[in-house]
Amino acid sequence: MRLTNATTPAKTSADAAARIAPERDPETVQIQRIGRRDQENQQPTSARPSHWRPDIEGLRALAVGVVIAAHIGFPYMAGGFVGVDVFFVISGFLITSLLLREIDKTGTVSIAGFYARRAVRLLPAAATVLLATLVASWIWLPRTRLGDISADAATAALNVINIRLAQEGTDYLNATVDPSPLQHFWSLAVEEQFYIVWPLVLLAIAFLGTKFGRPGKFTAARHRHRGPGRTAAITAFLVIAAGVSFWMSASWTQSDPVWSYFGIHTRAWELAVGALIAVAAGSIRAFAPKWAAALASWAGLALITASVFLLDERTVFPGTAALLPVAGTALVIAAGCAPHRFGATMLLGVRPAQFIGKISYGLYLWHWPLIMIGPAVWGLDDVRVRHYLVLMGVAFLLTIATFYLVENPIRTRRPLVQVPSRALAMGGGLIATALAASLFMAAQPLPEQSNEEAAEITGNDTTVWELLGESSDVNTVPANLTPTLDGAADDVPALNDDGCQVDRDDPDINKDCWYGDPEGDKTVVLYGDSHAGQWFPALRQTAEASGWRLLVMTKANCSVADVREHDSVLGREYTECREWKDDVIDYLGEVEPDVVVAAAFDKKDVIADDPDKAWIDGWVDTVDRLQDVAGEVYYMADNPDIGEDVPGCLAENPHDASVCVGDLEDSVVEPERREQLIEAVTDAGANVVDSTPWICDVDQGTCPVVVGNLLVYRDGNHLSARFVAELAPQIAAAIPLEVQPTER
Repeated sequence: MRLTNATTPAKTSADAAARIAPERDPETVQIQRIGRRDQENQQPTSARPSHWRPDIEGLRALAVGVVIAAHIGFPYMAGGFVGVDVFFVISGFLITSLLLREIDKTGTVSIAGFYARRAVRLLPAAATVLLATLVASWIWLPRTRLGDISADAATAALNVINIRLAQEGTDYLNATVDPSPLQHFWSLAVEEQFYIVWPLVLLAIAFLGTKFGRPGKFTAARHRHRGPGRTAAITAFLVIAAGVSFWMSASWTQSDPVWSYFGIHTRAWELAVGALIAVAAGSIRAFAPKWAAALASWAGLALITASVFLLDERTVFPGTAALLPVAGTALVIAAGCAPHRFGATMLLGVRPAQFIGKISYGLYLWHWPLIMIGPAVWGLDDVRVRHYLVLMGVAFLLTIATFYLVENPIRTRRPLVQVPSRALAMGGGLIATALAASLFMAAQPLPEQSNEEAAEITGNDTTVWELLGESSDVNTVPANLTPTLDGAADDVPALNDDGCQVDRDDPDINKDCWYGDPEGDKTVVLYGDSHAGQWFPALRQTAEASGWRLLVMTKANCSVADVREHDSVLGREYTECREWKDDVIDYLGEVEPDVVVAAAFDKKDVIADDPDKAWIDGWVDTVDRLQDVAGEVYYMADNPDIGEDVPGCLAENPHDASVCVGDLEDSVVEPERREQLIEAVTDAGANVVDSTPWICDVDQGTCPVVVGNLLVYRDGNHLSARFVAELAPQIAAAIPLEVQPTER
């Protein structure tokens, strides 16, 4: 995102304007220089503002401030993520103002010059933060995360990280992974994608105008290169683009929230709104009453403020909700085209806001890596707002250092500013450096594990049980650990690759997920979310050995209980889950299974006045419905949740694995409610299976993470598929399936 501006008006002479003074943005200087020449030549005012805009600088300060407040969990400011939308509108306005002035002056757009200015202004600070974040991640974050963070850095350098995050965000297997310390680069990627397309569009309009158009009859000579026809074409394009993009945002955010949040297709309208104001700026300045502009500026500021306090993580966003901050920003910027001394600039123009606005780009870049890596550097497990405030102080100091040592010296260096090829070469070099660092980091091996190999668990029905009691004291990660630490995240049940765990945004059931003995006369169903699906390797073995068919009905993050849920990834009520569950019950009525095994993660965001009661009642209702369509119903109580990424912890402590061992008392999710639920479903007629003794040492009160040569957890709460496969004897004993004759 573009967060630049000048600090003081330029001098009046053309020579002084041509020199870019320290702490000034070349683009702003160019805008002001052309505007001054308009005045000196007594030409009609250009269609864009030609004066210094302290209101925009103040808006930048407001935007970065509310973004940081939301990210550190500042009370009542959960909607601070709208600061990004404020930046989008500002960027659309300033970039379009610059490009239109260039068309007015030359009749065309210098693509090389434009991209050179982008490179000089944005890349040095961005590359500095990228490289520093990679180094800090390598030093302080679990080595198991380096591959993903390196990929994030590479895509950030190429300005496509928003696409990567959208793809990763829709992958349920990544739901428990901490956010990337480079995640905030998504908004910069969106803007850069806009910067790639928009100058080319304007260049095409300018070319067509030159080839087919004529200067307007009343067009001033100074603006003969952009007559009414070109202005109308630019306006029409922006209106159509904004309309289509807004329609996509309003229509698709509900059903596809991740792609809608990160995608250029649903954000382009916000940039287009800023661009439209740039096109209309001259008319606003000429015809808008200043008193009305002053009122509009305060109204806009009120809308932005209201959005910060009224919106939160449960808001479907962007969608139509983004209208609030976008409209507010548009009002402030448009009003600033006809400034009044009693307008919102009275507040936005105060000196502290101007300084924060000046350095806001660097502050935005630095704040998120400090939030994500700072607690690890500090050694904090329980991070509070006060800790984040200290980290933001560090981010502020790093921002100032970056501004005065990196940003300003480079963007004011005349050989770079005046020769586009040099600026582009510098930008290419910085991108190449970031890519090389990403590849180097991705190639770094995990810390060496013990050279000793642990006893392999080979399927003996007592092996896991026998080793469980002594596994909490394991000191070193064995050399033959299965799965490996860097491969743990991919150690998922085969049903995932078969498409038998339905995605969040898909309400349809998959009727093709049959396993076990295809000729079997009896059917067992595995039903639930990923915490049900994790038992697939063991239940599949049991079904095959008993001659049963196995039907899998699982859906990402969808509980079995008949409750209303809020999904944090979708950012709204999980309506697809309710629809899917109803269809599953109907389908099971056709299948008439002999046994249904139901399980779900106990950490659900239930929408109810009394979530605990609703959760228990919902499970009882589901058990009743299942008993109407199945012979027997088994409820598998949820497994313990370690609470942190186990492979990452082991990678950080390869010679002291006991550090990662979970405490049983702390690992059981909602223990009191869990006991009440077990009692309730038992009374409803379900058979209860508690897997805790298979995973944790209940006598010692510990939950080991390495048993023999097996890694127990692939993240913080999902069991590894390899470990579950070795629990087939326990599953067979707890859920006895009658052995079917081999000849029929």
